Amino acid sequence: MGLLDLPYEILDLVIDLTLPSGLEGFVLSCKTVYRRSKSQIERHNALKKQWSYTTNANPTRRADTLSIIYKISQEPIIAQYIESLNLWDRRSLVDVRMSSDTYQFRDDEAAIKDIKSLLYSAEYFTKADPEEWWQSIVNEDSTDDSEDADKLYATIALLSLLPNLKTLQLPDRWHEVRNTEAAEALVPSIESLVSTSNSVGIRSKPLASLETIFPFVEEGYDVRVGLQCLQPFMVLKSIRNLYAVSCVAVNDDWGGIPFEWPSLSPKSPLTRLELACCCMDATALATLLANTPALTTFRYSHQTKWDGLEYDWNAGEFMETLANYCGEQLLDLAITIDELHGDVVNGLSSFMRFPKLQKLEVDVQAFCGPPLESGQRLGRNASIPEGARAWEYIDIPCMGDMLPKSICELHVNTDYPHPSEQALKALFKNIKDRRFDKLLLLQTVVIRQYRSSTAKDTAENLGITLEPFDESAAQPKPRSMMPQWKREFDRLVGGIVMTET
Repeated sequence: MGLLDLPYEILDLVIDLTLPSGLEGFVLSCKTVYRRSKSQIERHNALKKQWSYTTNANPTRRADTLSIIYKISQEPIIAQYIESLNLWDRRSLVDVRMSSDTYQFRDDEAAIKDIKSLLYSAEYFTKADPEEWWQSIVNEDSTDDSEDADKLYATIALLSLLPNLKTLQLPDRWHEVRNTEAAEALVPSIESLVSTSNSVGIRSKPLASLETIFPFVEEGYDVRVGLQCLQPFMVLKSIRNLYAVSCVAVNDDWGGIPFEWPSLSPKSPLTRLELACCCMDATALATLLANTPALTTFRYSHQTKWDGLEYDWNAGEFMETLANYCGEQLLDLAITIDELHGDVVNGLSSFMRFPKLQKLEVDVQAFCGPPLESGQRLGRNASIPEGARAWEYIDIPCMGDMLPKSICELHVNTDYPHPSEQALKALFKNIKDRRFDKLLLLQTVVIRQYRSSTAKDTAENLGITLEPFDESAAQPKPRSMMPQWKREFDRLVGGIVMTET
């Protein structure tokens, strides 16, 4: 019996079963199926429009993740339509419209029963104690919190229902799963959820399509969350991109938040890491890179954090670590500095260990320290080998001798004439010659100067484009937004302050 020989009632059921991912292809298979699919197509388009991008910013309640679970309990197919989920509700209470006329599902016994039935039947919760989970969700949801704070148990419950989720923005309390005793119990649940996603033979696996994680906190000197809280997601088989703001991974400083990779965790398939306004040392970076072998894009901006965390920063050691673990495959690299209260302990001195590098963006400040090979150090533990001449700005090597032949695009950000006029001039002293005899693929070279164009003559003499940043802006952006990659990051995912404070 052919498909079109089926009674229309059965054909309609077959069409229903193709929702959501198979409908569009199936209805185009023949005219008969297409004509029978009118109502399903209308429903599909409506669900896709309403739910493909979903947020917990309920008009009458802040960070109401449970309300999304309630909607799914009323129409389970909704879970399959959610592709982008934003759980970072940045509104304050004054932005929420309180209303006593709105239906409150929390007061409806039938609605609560539907939510419980949904979670109890979910495949993930067959491995857990559903009653214990439900009680934790209820307890957290009923907590008297003037800010209606994010509910972490509800977050994990929701994620366990979403097989087609592609992009995720976690709630701003997510870091608490790693640094509070009460939330520590959630860590095994997250790891179990990821394990379920990665397992073979489970149909409609949660998080099986998750490709990108977006930031969940803002930038700031006093904002720091452990990168460790994102580690479980890094091992998802589908994950490719991680964007983070204000994350800390510091193993060697007394006030740091360490980063570790569990011994039984597989390596990550991440290809892109963009870490804005973050605070990392080389030891933690080594742990991260040793377990992300597929990286081709790495962009990082350094920010000294609260209580002087990474007051001095070793850019040279940081770069050496990058070269050791991903130098052979990196195509796109950015190393910039948002805020550094101390010194660059050792400066950048070469990119020759990145033979495939095509695009590079750096701050001049990152070169303003003696190279690792000199044996010298700046900062609180400054040292100079006996008999050595103290490093000076004129000792910064020329960019033309530091770059691999593969480089196509170079952006250098400067506060010229600070910290020294010599720094910029030393960095580019023979770039003009190298572009003719070595760097034959280098088409774009930009010197970007903060709110000034006083380096114009220097740039023109070198045949380089000078790009003044916010030179005449009425409301200037902060210096930390001068790097091109930071502005691209903010346009794409947000989370970075864009106005001068």
